[in-house]
Amino acid sequence: MLPTAEPPFDPIFVDEPLLIPNYEETIISTVGLPFYADVTRPDEVPADERERTIDLAERILRASGVRIGFGHHEKVRTSMESWAPNADEECDADPGYWRSHVLLMSPQEMNFGQLDGEPEERYKKAKTVLAWARECIDSDVLQEIERSQAEDIKQAWYDAAEAELSQREIEQFAEDPPEALDGWTKLDADYDAVTVAYVADNHGTPSVAAVFEGADSELKAREFTLEEWKENDGNPREARPNRFCVTTDGDGAYAQLRSHLLTFEVESMEPLEV
Repeated sequence: MLPTAEPPFDPIFVDEPLLIPNYEETIISTVGLPFYADVTRPDEVPADERERTIDLAERILRASGVRIGFGHHEKVRTSMESWAPNADEECDADPGYWRSHVLLMSPQEMNFGQLDGEPEERYKKAKTVLAWARECIDSDVLQEIERSQAEDIKQAWYDAAEAELSQREIEQFAEDPPEALDGWTKLDADYDAVTVAYVADNHGTPSVAAVFEGADSELKAREFTLEEWKENDGNPREARPNRFCVTTDGDGAYAQLRSHLLTFEVESMEPLEV
């Protein structure tokens, strides 16, 4: 069972609740953040039950084809239009409810699973899709789609929490670089432009990875061979880089350097060796 947002996401096609209360706090705590950390809700996570209903309906439409028993989008439209006049109505006082909302959906909406209109209109269309699906699509397929939605919601929150944790660690690294990190040892750099540097034996090549201020006053992160570093008296503006430092978990030179230090399996070098 997955944890859930507030208000709760009630199951639609599955028999058991897929989500339990307060899942954001659970995931935030699991990745190593304090449970009360402020992690912004990912854009792909529905904000409430209505958005979740719309998202589920669009997923069902996008699954059109052999998976839901229709070989072509046109058959989806035909099925929905055939189903609506004889379907049980949501509201006795509005005997054309389903039919009217089926007719409001364009072929493009059905074909591409992207419901158009104001939020209330999209919600009514989504409920129409779910009512049609319940009667016209195999229940096992609908349950699979709903479980997939719950898993995607959970994963989106994990990714957001891990990104927040990485950002905090990057900021801490920039503010107070550790004396050693994953085999790299902090190096006392004499050149004024260098803000922090580390040394290690990187796959047989003694190397220095550093953050420094370039000639354009922008901070840069580069790796140099120790030989090149020494030949240029520790001046990274003159030394030829051995590698650029890149990152996938943050922006800026410190994020690049930290990611670089954590990426390579290196052997430590004592400062005296430098």
